[in-house]
Amino acid sequence: MAEKKVSSSQVHKIIVKKPFPIKYKEKIKCPYCENSEEFYELIENATFIIHYFQNEDGTLDMLEEEVEILGPIRFFCGNCHADLTRLKEK
Repeated sequence: MAEKKVSSSQVHKIIVKKPFPIKYKEKIKCPYCENSEEFYELIENATFIIHYFQNEDGTLDMLEEEVEILGPIRFFCGNCHADLTRLKEK
């Protein structure tokens, strides 16, 4: 096997970067029932606009969907239905 000769004019520098902190999010846990798996959001005063195209056979195909949210979004526990909006905002 033939050896490749590398030109001495090629210099490679290795730059070592300092470690940087990674922000981890804590799992959300309901303080009332200890649920940490199922949650839901309630969006108030939202408008959904769905654009359709009608085919020759009369069926509809959705082209795009727009959502306009005017009210607050609240976050709830899926088990005891407690309002946990403050926990999600952290």
